[in-house]
Amino acid sequence: MKRFKKIASLALALVMVMAMAVPAFAADNDPHKITVTQNENDKTEHIYEAYQIFAGDLAENDEGKKVLSNIIWGSGVNGEELLTALKAETAFDGAFDECTTAAQVAEVLSGDKFGDSTITTSSLTDAFARLVENNLTTTVAGTATGAGNVTIDVTGSGYYLVKDRNGSVDTENGAYSRFMLEVVGDATATVKSEVPSGDKQIYIDATKPGDANNASIGSHVSYVITSKVPNHVGYNYYYFIMNDTLSEGLTFDGAETVTVTVGGNELVQGTDYYVYTENVGDYTFRLAFADIMQYTVGDDIVVNYSATVNELAKVGNTGNPNTWNLQYSNNPDDTFDGERPDGEDTPGLPADEASEVLGKTPDEKTLTFTTELDITKYANKVGERLLEGAEFTLTGISKQVVLKDVEYYEASENGTYYLLLDGTYTEASPTGTDYVEIGVGTAETTTGYIKNAAGEYIVPTDVKEYEGATLYKLVKGTAEEYADVNTKYEQKTVTETTYVDADVSIELTTGEDGKIAFKQLGAGEYTLTETVTPAGFNTLEPIKIVISFRGPEVVNTGDEPGFWGMTWNGEAVDPSDTGIFAQDVVNKSGSLLPSTGGIGTTIFYVIGGILVVGAGVLLVVRKRMSKMQ
Repeated sequence: MKRFKKIASLALALVMVMAMAVPAFAADNDPHKITVTQNENDKTEHIYEAYQIFAGDLAENDEGKKVLSNIIWGSGVNGEELLTALKAETAFDGAFDECTTAAQVAEVLSGDKFGDSTITTSSLTDAFARLVENNLTTTVAGTATGAGNVTIDVTGSGYYLVKDRNGSVDTENGAYSRFMLEVVGDATATVKSEVPSGDKQIYIDATKPGDANNASIGSHVSYVITSKVPNHVGYNYYYFIMNDTLSEGLTFDGAETVTVTVGGNELVQGTDYYVYTENVGDYTFRLAFADIMQYTVGDDIVVNYSATVNELAKVGNTGNPNTWNLQYSNNPDDTFDGERPDGEDTPGLPADEASEVLGKTPDEKTLTFTTELDITKYANKVGERLLEGAEFTLTGISKQVVLKDVEYYEASENGTYYLLLDGTYTEASPTGTDYVEIGVGTAETTTGYIKNAAGEYIVPTDVKEYEGATLYKLVKGTAEEYADVNTKYEQKTVTETTYVDADVSIELTTGEDGKIAFKQLGAGEYTLTETVTPAGFNTLEPIKIVISFRGPEVVNTGDEPGFWGMTWNGEAVDPSDTGIFAQDVVNKSGSLLPSTGGIGTTIFYVIGGILVVGAGVLLVVRKRMSKMQ
């Protein structure tokens, strides 16, 4: 734990413009304005307070710079207590040991030893400002409140410390500024605090990330986070923690899918950053950098990882959210010594997060949408009778974006590989053609090389010259197989996105209600085939289905809807208000044809009987007609 914690950390970027002049008479009471120029990325409201550290007379020297003379302690600081603290601070290496007055302290400050901070370390001026903050009085020379540039009115020339009021900064979206020290006359102090930011997106296709996409069940969805190395000036350690939360319809593919690059260079998981999936509270995983301060401020940070759509995914117009935010150190005036847990298994996370003052960015959200096709099976016509026992198979191809590790080689002084002429790489060093000693020649020797008087390797014209001479053989080297024997290459890996086909094959059978539901479908082309038809009914022809999707351009709340479209054998079908499709399917009964037996023979018996009766009637009628004649 820290030896002490400030009631509410302060922060602030440090600018010092100060010089000395020949003492005049007395400190003045002239009115002045201090304009604080706020960082454009910090949208939070700040309450700035100005404390007078030194009072004196203000003038300009021959170079037009403001100088303060006749310096005494200002109303905003306990001078004697500050002087004691300055002498005790080992960082100053005794610079204030001989000081007994405010003027002498100011003279030390105006020397070459003090100046602005570097990118990686706090300057001595930062240390001075921190001690000043610990020895302030309750006398505030002036205040100003605002989210942009603000102006503080003060009375009296002097040297002022400007800081955020304790506990006044919204740590969710803002950051305390580092202390600002200014010589007043009218002055402008530029805040050097920074609120880190990031952008979370999901891949719509292989090259285009956005805020929303669609996928079918079992498909992978790939995410990309972009940020920048924050301005860590004034910090002795800087927490930089990414928190990710997947909704229940999305399953994290694991820490092994996470890749991180900074400034285009891939980092090593387990050394440069760590991915935590246990004891992470409501988050799915947390990514913490071991030491973000080792990288160049402003360099691009790119994080990739993936998840899989599962059976709990919401369907229709409602998306499945993935939520991300960034936690960061937001008070450069705080000391983080001893806050990191011991051991290599938990670097980058605070030992006691509840006691740590960390800023947090607003949540960034992406959405993944799926849809559903509900089918109701009827006999002969819609509404007549529900038909059970019909088996359908939905097959097709839906698209998904997957992450793929690609190896490449880059020229490097630290490389271990060479480029061969055939385009491949090898770690074997090239060798040159050489003559290797193999022994001494005898009267029987007939082949090989010997050296002549000039030291040249020759094959003698007379084999008698071999006898007693040192023998050599010619060993052919490998250098001629190399594209360049001097350039070495380093093997690297980069994560790329690839747009691939995801095969879909779902088999369902209608129940007593005649219904089936093909759930968690993404955009794609499908074929619906009736593979088992109830007895007495004709099998349907395969049906061609095309599903399309249009997502929201921007996702803010996570409640933004998606929009689905579908064609059924080329005919457009509108989804329901919920974004789910419903279709009725009708099976016709088979035709009833006559057969032997039953009605097939009876009908002939009836017709034959009618003919016999008719013939008898006709015979009787004819006999009566003949008698009448």
